[in-house]
Amino acid sequence: MEIQVADEPEASSPYGPISRVERKLTVECRTLSIQISRQLPHQSRQQSRISRHSGTGWWDRLCHVLPLRKAYDQHQVDHADQEAQLEATADELSSLKFHLDSVDEILTKFGTSRIQGLEDEAIKRRRERDGPNVLSSSPSRIFLKIFDWLFSGFCPLLWVAAVFVWISWKPLGNPANPQYLALGVTIFLVIALQASFSAWQEWTTSRIMASITSMLPTETIVTRNGTMSKIMAADLVQGDVVHVRGGDKIPADLRLIEASRDLRFDRSMLTGESDAVVATVNSTDENYLETRNIAVMGTHVTQGSGVGVVIGTGDSTVMGRIAKMTTSKGTEKTLLQIEITRFVVVVASLSLVAGMILLVMWAAWLRKSYPTFLTLSDVLVNSTGVIVAFVPDGLPICLTLTLTLIAKRMQRQNVLVKDLTTVETLGSVNVICSDKTGTLTQNLMTVVHAGFLDMSLTTDELKTRYSSGQSAAVQRLYDTAALCNGSTFDSQTMSLPIADRRVNGDATDTAILRFAEHLRPVSQAQSEYRKL
Repeated sequence: MEIQVADEPEASSPYGPISRVERKLTVECRTLSIQISRQLPHQSRQQSRISRHSGTGWWDRLCHVLPLRKAYDQHQVDHADQEAQLEATADELSSLKFHLDSVDEILTKFGTSRIQGLEDEAIKRRRERDGPNVLSSSPSRIFLKIFDWLFSGFCPLLWVAAVFVWISWKPLGNPANPQYLALGVTIFLVIALQASFSAWQEWTTSRIMASITSMLPTETIVTRNGTMSKIMAADLVQGDVVHVRGGDKIPADLRLIEASRDLRFDRSMLTGESDAVVATVNSTDENYLETRNIAVMGTHVTQGSGVGVVIGTGDSTVMGRIAKMTTSKGTEKTLLQIEITRFVVVVASLSLVAGMILLVMWAAWLRKSYPTFLTLSDVLVNSTGVIVAFVPDGLPICLTLTLTLIAKRMQRQNVLVKDLTTVETLGSVNVICSDKTGTLTQNLMTVVHAGFLDMSLTTDELKTRYSSGQSAAVQRLYDTAALCNGSTFDSQTMSLPIADRRVNGDATDTAILRFAEHLRPVSQAQSEYRKL
C-alpha cells in the first residue's frame, strides 16, 4: 500500500523503484527479523536432521549412533530461545510510552488523582493483580546444585570406585572382608568432603552478595485517600502518588507530575555518568530511558523535591526488566574451566582404561592360569585402586582455596567477587580503560585552596582569616558557600566529623558545603537569613 505513494522513476535510472521499495520496507524487515529469529530453533533441527542423514563421513555416522548430535542441537535450541527472550525484553523496554503522555492522561490512565491518590479498594485490587513491589529472585535450584557438588569433576570416578568396593565387600565377598568396607566408607567420605567444601564456598559467596544493601528503599511517602502517609515501599501499586525529596531512593518507576526547579536524579547506576540529571514534567526525549520526566527505581534524588505516579512495580520496572535480561543469559565457561574439564576427561579416560586392562587380564589369563590367586572381589578392589590412584583428589580444593585467597585480597581493596571464576578472568587483563568519573574513583571532591585576586589561601588560612573578621572577601565567600548551596547534611550524621557526615547533593555542592561547615556551622548562617 505504501509503494503506491512512491514517485515515478526516471527513465535513466532503472533501479529507482527498487531503491524506493527498500526504503519503505526497512521497518517491515526489522519486524520480520524478530519473527524469523524465533523460528531458528526449528530450522536448526531440520538442518541437523538433513545433515545427519546426508553425511557420509565416519563422524556423521558416529553422531547418528551416539546422542552427541542431539545434545548439540538441544544446546543450539536453548541458545536461540535465550536470544529470543532477550530480544523480547528489549522490545518491551523500547515500546514503553508513558513519558509521552501528559499529566492528565497519566492520571486518567492509572485511575488516580493528584489530590486524593488511590482508594483502599483500588489498592487491594491492584496488589492482588501485580503482587508486591519487589524484584523476583532467581530460582535457587538446590537439587541441581547438590547434584553438581556430588558429581562434578572427578567425583563420578570416585562414585564408580566406591560402588565397586562396596559390592566387593557384599555380596561378592565370600567371606566378607571388613577392609573393603572401610575402603568404601573412606571413598564416600572423600566425596562428601569435596561436596561440602564446594557447598561452603558457594554459601559464602551468596552470603556476601546478600549483604549488599537492596536497591529498593524500605519506606516512602504516598498520598492515599486524600492524606499523606508513610508506607513500606513493597506495598506500592501502580497509580500510587509518591512524594520524593533530596536524599531519597526512587521506590518504583515514576512518571513525574510535579517537579521543583532544582530536582535532580543520579542515574550513574544505569548510565555510568556522575552528573546529576535535571528532572522535568514534560518529555524531553522519545527514548523512555533517556527522557527526564521518568524516575527509574533505584536511582537517587540528589536535591529538590517532586511528585510522581507509579507506572511500574517489581519486575515490570526498568530494573526488573534488566535483572530479567541478565539472569536469563547463560554463562560461558572461562579458559580455566575449559582446561580443567579437558584435564578431567584425559585423566578419567586413562584411569578407566588402566582399570579395564586389569579386569581383562584377570578374566583372560589369571583366572584360568591361577584360579586361586585373586577372586572377583579382589580384582575389583585392585582395579578400583588403580582408578583412584589416577585421581588428584586435592585438585578441586587447591583450586578453590587459591581463587578464594585471591578473592579475599581483592575484597580488601573493595572489589566484591561474585563468582570465583571471574578471578581467573581478571588475571588475564593487562589494561583497563575507563572514562567515567566515579567508576574508578569515589566521586568525592574536596576544597583545598581558594583563589582571590591577589592571593591563594588554604582552608586553614581561610578559617583563621574568617575567625578574625578582618577579611570581607572571606566573609562573602563563606556566605556564598553556605547559602547558595543545594546540598544538605543528613540529620542522623550531624554528630560525626565533617568529613564523615552523609550529604544529600552532588559532589560539587557537597565539597563546598563541607568547606563552609569547616569555617562555621552552616545552620547558624542559614538561621540568620530567610529563604525566598
